Amino acid sequence: MTSLTASQLDVSSAQATAKGGTLFHQIWKRRTSYFLLTPFLVLFLIFVVFPIGASAYLSLTEFKGTKPPVYKGFDENFGALLALDLKELTLAVDKTTGEQLYRCDRKNIPQSQVAAAKEAGQTCEIAYSRPAEVLNKGFRELGQFNLLGKRFTLGVSDARFWTALWNTLRYSLIVVPLGIIFGLGLALALQRQSSVNYVLRTIFFLPSVTSTIAIATIWRYIFSSENYGLINGVLTQLGIAPITFLANPDWTMPVLVLMALWGGMGYNMILFLAGLQSISAELYEAAAIDGASQRQRLWQITIPMLRPTLLYVLVTGTISAMQIFDAVYVVLGSVERIGGVLDSGLTVVPYLYDTGFANFKLGYAAAIAWVLFMIIFGLTVLNLRLGRVNEPV
Repeated sequence: MTSLTASQLDVSSAQATAKGGTLFHQIWKRRTSYFLLTPFLVLFLIFVVFPIGASAYLSLTEFKGTKPPVYKGFDENFGALLALDLKELTLAVDKTTGEQLYRCDRKNIPQSQVAAAKEAGQTCEIAYSRPAEVLNKGFRELGQFNLLGKRFTLGVSDARFWTALWNTLRYSLIVVPLGIIFGLGLALALQRQSSVNYVLRTIFFLPSVTSTIAIATIWRYIFSSENYGLINGVLTQLGIAPITFLANPDWTMPVLVLMALWGGMGYNMILFLAGLQSISAELYEAAAIDGASQRQRLWQITIPMLRPTLLYVLVTGTISAMQIFDAVYVVLGSVERIGGVLDSGLTVVPYLYDTGFANFKLGYAAAIAWVLFMIIFGLTVLNLRLGRVNEPV
């Protein structure tokens, strides 16, 4: 390639200047537009950018709200929050005889006594060393699992956070798919324009525009474990023993899921109704002429054409489910802490609130917020990627 002469460079520079000039010149030409944007930019910097930056800084500090934050670095909060300790459990043996121990009905016995214990109806399994004996100091056991014929224990430094994270993921994996299924089902059932359907749409949508706190308060009364609870009051009148809903860990997650589905499927229904109305009726008419059944039309026309709506509901539903707070705070909150019996209903945002505003560990709470943000960001990117896999190039 030949190099440009000085005259050619001058011409190119003149052309570039004529087209727009320098960046400052372009900004000056549009100064009126930028001046009109200034109020928004100022508010955006003060109420969005600055709090995000302050939160990022606080996540690296020790801050209890009474004294200025003290910078500690990444390991102080994030290290304590995410630290894991994986250790192999060894077989337990009798220290006196060296005999292999078995665990029979919560009691360790030597192998020579196992046969008698089984004859007595006890269930016995190989006993392993206690997790507290092998885990590093400051770690609590999160769970055990077998791998390649060996027994391992996984320890964490913040057991409540991992419990909250697991509950949040489990809640999201149940609520989001069911919310999509029920919302789409309602939209398909109420798609036809009629007075009855208008009324039913309004009824199903009402919980979405009602105060979440008010709804959660009513649900707490409905599922109260005491006799004055609505369900238990009816059961008592019928001579049936009350059910310990909120006092039983096994009932905590079903109650939260039921509340979320009841309150959210009407909103999803409206979104799907809007998507269904954008599908041309000619597609269904052509499919019917070709002999397609109703199920085939659903899977071959309705679902593919609703992909943008499905993707939107999936992404926003996942974000909302991962940030659940009101229901847990009102229904499962107590004087001492949030989360219900044995933290069975504890999720990440209530744990963040409990850490920051009940225990005044504001730096640690900021670290929890950033970990949750990264998880939600990753799930959102994953959903967007999966939603566009089969899109035509």
